[in-house]
Amino acid sequence: MSVFDRLVDAYPAWWIDALGEHNHIGGADTTRWLLERSGLQPGDSMLDAGAFVGAAARNAAVEAGARPIATDIGLDFLLAGRSMPGGDRVGWMLATTAKLPFADGSFRSTWCLDSYLSPKELARVTAPGGTVCLCCEVPANGRGGTEGFLEEWESHGLQLAAHKQVSLEATQTWRNAEMELVRRRPHFEERYGKRGYLAQLDLVAELVRVYEYGQQGHGLFVFTRGEPD
Repeated sequence: MSVFDRLVDAYPAWWIDALGEHNHIGGADTTRWLLERSGLQPGDSMLDAGAFVGAAARNAAVEAGARPIATDIGLDFLLAGRSMPGGDRVGWMLATTAKLPFADGSFRSTWCLDSYLSPKELARVTAPGGTVCLCCEVPANGRGGTEGFLEEWESHGLQLAAHKQVSLEATQTWRNAEMELVRRRPHFEERYGKRGYLAQLDLVAELVRVYEYGQQGHGLFVFTRGEPD
């Protein structure tokens, strides 16, 4: 059994079962899209915040020669990631994205993929001229949702450089997760417990609902932080 398989056994959760090692919408393809636009060069510093097992950090180390640090509040996640392919090329640190333990401007590229977002902190630790790369939920356009999202990042000195809408991909991911939970109910009831199964099915069903009704969206974003005047 692999390191990741042992982690899956220890953490019965729909989001691990649905998204796997990469744990963000689009998986490795999303990581590749962001990496191509991140500006990372060999030797550049990179932060993967809320990294889970640090798939993006490990990929950036191997493919771009970056020097990543992966942070998460789950020690077991970090320990598993360190033991996975490329993990020896990443620094691993227990930390919350809400208060990152790094000096201002520490990273050439700062990433946060389907995890808790803290625009102020992510902007703070990004070096002038650097990039912030995101895969995240985006408020719907109604009531200025998307505009407000972009304005918040701009208020922290970041300008949008690249964007890809992945709302349809996210919606299909949640649909597939819901169908799989229903199709393999006996398996997941055993894995989560009967009450836990219903709770996780409700969570996925709610995601399907808000995405299908256009109340929530998903996107890939690359922001650049301006050079000081």
